Amino acid sequence: MSAVRESRAAPVRAASRPRLTALVSAWAPVALWLAVIFSLSGDRFSDVNTAVWLSGMPLVGALLPPAAIEVGNFIVRKCAHFVEYAVLGMLIFRALRSTRPRVRKRQLLAVAVGLAVLCASLDELRQFLATFTRSGTPRDVLLDGTGALAGALVGATYLYRRSQCGDA
Repeated sequence: MSAVRESRAAPVRAASRPRLTALVSAWAPVALWLAVIFSLSGDRFSDVNTAVWLSGMPLVGALLPPAAIEVGNFIVRKCAHFVEYAVLGMLIFRALRSTRPRVRKRQLLAVAVGLAVLCASLDELRQFLATFTRSGTPRDVLLDGTGALAGALVGATYLYRRSQCGDA
């Protein structure tokens, strides 16, 4: 290749790569949300501790039997798994879309969900190995992955509709 052709190719390659500020603005929310998930998956927010918190709410402990509080605690905890990873899936999809705009949307969805499931697997493994009151389970990874898929789909739909209206 001649020197002229090479000099023309360099700006094209540089233009296709996202700038550092674009990378940070795209991926910083993902990193922050992962920090939130990481903090929520420690011993402080274990099943026992959230049950104590729930039963200590005004009127809950007085009006509901312990079995109902236990069921409520289970529902709240599983909903939290789903919502945490729905937000993560949405944020990862958004980051991928802004840093890899030429990749097809279906591929971005698959990568976003895959990354979220990887994070969920690592988090559950950490719970299993490094916490005293938590136990990581494959069922929670499945629930997290379902939440990530739902969040990524909602995010993709929102961004698609927004781009169709000319806002993006």
